[in-house]
Amino acid sequence: MFASFDSLFHLMAAFPDEQTCVDHFRSIRWRDGEFCPHCNGGRIYSFSDRKTFKCRDCRKRFSIKVGTIFKDTKLPLRKWFMAIWLITNHPKGIASTTLAKDLKITQKSAWFVLHRLRHAARTKSFNAPLHGTVEADETFVGGK
Repeated sequence: MFASFDSLFHLMAAFPDEQTCVDHFRSIRWRDGEFCPHCNGGRIYSFSDRKTFKCRDCRKRFSIKVGTIFKDTKLPLRKWFMAIWLITNHPKGIASTTLAKDLKITQKSAWFVLHRLRHAARTKSFNAPLHGTVEADETFVGGK
């Protein structure tokens, strides 16, 4: 589900609850097959809650968030998705106080979310070369 959302309302309609967010993130993270984030084992099974998994090799329990920027947070993925949409749709950036107010979280949590997302934007996998048709708004190329 790599849809383009033109409003926060459309994003929330696409992800009405936490489980749809987990299922979507699971399809992105494990598109090449399921693996354990602890030992990279390929034999895992899920529990009935569909949010927790266990590796058959190392016997450790984990969630889909382990090993990602979403690890060790109590914020639901739905709020993370909203934060990503808000940050990417504010061309001049967004303050942690504004993000906190928009997401109904504390300013400290909003600051944490912003720093995690900025850290992710600096990673090599995030900065892969663009391909296909690329649009750029408000760009000045060249000089005198």
